Amino acid sequence: MCRKKLSPVRRKIRKTIAVFLSFLILFTVYFEIAVKHQLRDIIIRDMLTLSEKAVTMAVDDLLLQQSGKTVKTCDISYNNGSVASITTDASYINSVKTFITARAQERIDELSRQQGVSVRLGNFTGLVFLSDFGPEITFPVESAQTVSCEFQSSFESGGVNQTVHHITVTVYVELLIYSPFRVGETVSTESAFEIAQTVIVGAVPSYSGIVSYQD
Repeated sequence: MCRKKLSPVRRKIRKTIAVFLSFLILFTVYFEIAVKHQLRDIIIRDMLTLSEKAVTMAVDDLLLQQSGKTVKTCDISYNNGSVASITTDASYINSVKTFITARAQERIDELSRQQGVSVRLGNFTGLVFLSDFGPEITFPVESAQTVSCEFQSSFESGGVNQTVHHITVTVYVELLIYSPFRVGETVSTESAFEIAQTVIVGAVPSYSGIVSYQD
């Protein structure tokens, strides 16, 4: 049985399809090996910056909420005019922890959708010398985050018969980035902020170093 010869038009179509598929396969391999790694580094870098910005915004929101209000940060007991004990107020710590963790997660989600990450067009070539060229292309980022807080209470001399009580919070963020480009990476950040300062009048018992309260 004789095989029917293809017409020149069909041969041309087949050749075009074969060339296109070969190009597509080569582009996919190149993208996975060269381009995707470079884009992943850019996305991780931008998301670290975004996470730190979101935490700073959350703490700023807390301080704005506290501004102008009388906030009880510690319990002080006296004995014959001298300070007998100082205890960081647990309800204050819990309220701050709840506020910061919730607000930081909200801010990260908000910035991920609105700001996203920006990649210059030259980065899609996978060539380092073209990485800073071309217009920026912005992508929204999908991620899952875990936020935790560690509080530290410290004391320093504030003058004659005065002690300054500082409360500092360190905010830890673990961020799982799973798009765009199937990044699938977990990154971590930590940022420390002073959130309260109280001047205590009276002789203060000796305290060594810093007292920590882990979330």
